[in-house]
Amino acid sequence: MIKLVIKWVIFALVIMGTCYLPGISVDSFWFAMLIAAVLTLINIFIKPLLKLIAFPINLLTFGIFNLVINFGILYAVAYFIPQYHLENVLSAFIASVLIAFSYLIIKKV
Repeated sequence: MIKLVIKWVIFALVIMGTCYLPGISVDSFWFAMLIAAVLTLINIFIKPLLKLIAFPINLLTFGIFNLVINFGILYAVAYFIPQYHLENVLSAFIASVLIAFSYLIIKKV
């Protein structure tokens, strides 16, 4: 249980770290914790369905379409949680790559 909480806090810190990119902001650390929880739930339940639907496109693009899926998920979370602001598309794309990479590392540990 402690390990889960530590991973959650680390993931929230990664989200707070992406706020150093221009055009991205989170109102507080508690909202970063909320965003981390929502992103984790989406990655567990919804992302596998999206990957299954997008399998033909992923096959044609050699998996690069996964970046678009991560980008869309991040924008959806920002839409439903108004305390998470994404104003710059390039920064949001870079943040989605950083968040996806850190989620992969946190999940493996």
